[in-house]
Amino acid sequence: MSPRCRALTLVLSLSILAAAEAEDGVPLPRTPIGVPEVRGCWLTQYVYLGKSEAQLRAIAQNIKAGHMNTVYVAMYSGATVYWPSRAYKAAGGAWGSSTTDYAAFLTDVFHSEGLKVGAWFEYGMAVGPATHPLAVAHPDWLARDINGDPVTNENGGFVFLSPGHPDAMALLTEMVRELAANYNFDEIQVDRYRWGRKSSAGREFGYEAATASRYLAQYGVNPPADVNDPQWVAFREGLVNAAMQQAYTAIKGVNPHILVSSVPVGSYGITQHMQRWPAWVEGGYLDLVMPQMYLTSLSAFRTEFNTQKALAGAHVDKLGVAYRASEDNDWSLVRDQLNYARSRGVPHAGLWVYHQYTSQIAIQDEIDNLPLPGRPWEALAYNPFVSERMLQVVVDNRDGAPRYVESGAWTNSAQPDFFRFDSRITAGGPPATATFSAALPKSGRYDVFVWYTASSNRNDAAAYTVTHANGTATVPVDQRTGGGQWVRLGRWVFAAGPLAPRVTLSSAGSTAGEYTSSDAVKLTLTGYALGDANGDAVVDAADLALLDGCPTGPDGGPVGAPCEAFDFDDDGDVDLVDLAAVQLAAQ
Repeated sequence: MSPRCRALTLVLSLSILAAAEAEDGVPLPRTPIGVPEVRGCWLTQYVYLGKSEAQLRAIAQNIKAGHMNTVYVAMYSGATVYWPSRAYKAAGGAWGSSTTDYAAFLTDVFHSEGLKVGAWFEYGMAVGPATHPLAVAHPDWLARDINGDPVTNENGGFVFLSPGHPDAMALLTEMVRELAANYNFDEIQVDRYRWGRKSSAGREFGYEAATASRYLAQYGVNPPADVNDPQWVAFREGLVNAAMQQAYTAIKGVNPHILVSSVPVGSYGITQHMQRWPAWVEGGYLDLVMPQMYLTSLSAFRTEFNTQKALAGAHVDKLGVAYRASEDNDWSLVRDQLNYARSRGVPHAGLWVYHQYTSQIAIQDEIDNLPLPGRPWEALAYNPFVSERMLQVVVDNRDGAPRYVESGAWTNSAQPDFFRFDSRITAGGPPATATFSAALPKSGRYDVFVWYTASSNRNDAAAYTVTHANGTATVPVDQRTGGGQWVRLGRWVFAAGPLAPRVTLSSAGSTAGEYTSSDAVKLTLTGYALGDANGDAVVDAADLALLDGCPTGPDGGPVGAPCEAFDFDDDGDVDLVDLAAVQLAAQ
């Protein structure tokens, strides 16, 4: 760094340190706050369905009153889905609602109340009863025992998808990919990735044609009748492992900052369901695992906990505990179990379950008691597994004003490849516009995507104008092809701020026979900007510590990722113009 740059850095240091305190000298709050512990609970669809926004906010505030920081909302449960999943519908399933996208609704509400939000993919390979439309439409997808029977003894006779059937696993992979790509979930929790069972002995399934043919191709013989044959067991475990890895890869391919977790059954999951979760963490395709330790005595819990901790091996840092905290458990037992796990280096916890079996919420006694002085959750906590870079903002035409505003003549489109529930079109002629507005909680570099419906009569140069921190940029898009998916326009710097126009679509220049499609916009945070190098939404001394070595001088770039936050004008270098802007940002 030149002497001039070092001098400016000193000035910046003084100004930033001064700005790091409020006028009364009290340090400004910084995030995260509290101890690094996952404290979550599972929220069933039976609780949130039909609730108003005010009622949902009351639920969120109740969860936070228990000093919890994460809520896992049921998205695939009750033999249906609670977001408009195109993959699930195409396979024969039905949506839980044709008018409300609960994935969007719940993430918006719970995030605004300060909670991290996980999409609980509860059913996983479980389908529902044998009469479920998916099971009827695809009988070859189902796992079967040696007699060809797909019915398990779980949930009154559920059937399961076979991890040996590529099309069945492709469906699940696409469903979790949708949750990752189309919403602002911090976490995708992949549940029930395992075989079903008929009895407490388990391991009965895997004799369906898809799996049997793969075994024959690999070993040259048909699967053995002995369900406990070591080679046969390892083969079926491997299919489950491969399915989990496939889901993980799909989610991370959308956004590497999304946390991927799972809640496997107890230690019997390996011996009965062939659910060998240690392979998932060892293989690097699971970020957090919280085995179900639903024990009703402390001694039984200790035994199960020590078994699960041993299975985690060198990956205890990825281990949490799912506690049974329903009404038949006194809160003091959960307290004692928490204390035991925490004393052995496993503080991360989830409480089963935020559900109303009787007159009160099942975990209300834990919410009321665990945060009290001297108890395990007295201190506040933050979820250390969730990346501060995990931020996706989606605006859909169904959002309406003020997030989505049209001018000119627009109508609903008949094209099927819309985002969520429908899309809009306008004919060429007098110009029409559609403006997508969003609030951005963090300054940063964002990838901007658009979704439209494609057709041969679409506008071949639909003009999308992006309004960013350094001006505007207009990108023409040929809407005759490439619809029904996210199409990237580019990457720009945006300043944190309240609701404001981010992308405007115009039909200007289109002819009378051309139609412009308006559907959705997505902004995905990819890196920090405008001096906020650590992403805590404040420009302060912590950012200054990252500035040394970043100045390049005019046209001296490109700058690397650690320094891109200081390239205010997004011109590829960090020069005196940028450093002066850092100084102003810190004042």
